[in-house]
Amino acid sequence: MDHSLLKHYAQAYFSLGKEKNKVEVFQKDINLIYGVFQKNKEAAKFLSSPMVMKKDKDQLVDNAFKDKVDIASLGFLQVLIKKKAIAYFEKVYKHFEHLYHENQGILEGRVYTPFELSEDTLHKLEEVFSKKYQKKVVFRVLIDKKVIAGMKIYIDDTLYDYSIDNKLNQVRNKLIVQD
Repeated sequence: MDHSLLKHYAQAYFSLGKEKNKVEVFQKDINLIYGVFQKNKEAAKFLSSPMVMKKDKDQLVDNAFKDKVDIASLGFLQVLIKKKAIAYFEKVYKHFEHLYHENQGILEGRVYTPFELSEDTLHKLEEVFSKKYQKKVVFRVLIDKKVIAGMKIYIDDTLYDYSIDNKLNQVRNKLIVQD
């Protein structure tokens, strides 16, 4: 599916939220839906299958979300199913989150590390960089086995390299310059 079309869906949903003064509600709804799809990968497959009848898809969506999300969020989900975009929900979700963060003045960063970070460690990193930038910073953790111990952090166009490979390169460069 065309990536720009997925962005368009997220933008339309976000715009509707702003228009109805429900951006916070929509943000909570899309997080809930994303969480359900993350925990139950089969649900998204079921909803995107051409072999499953529309009434069965509608029943699943109603059972899972009817009393848990705003009616507009339920309608948004139905549109994604109808347009065969539900299989790409994660991309729609990520773009919506980006729009939400931008609207709230929240900086987004990426942490590259060879291992999972605990919630506590991630929270502490966000606190440190929020103080540094004097605005809220949120990170997305990406596992990168090329990073040798430590981490690389990107915020906007700035790299903070706390990896061992960077330290080794600095030592090597000092030794080369001294020769």
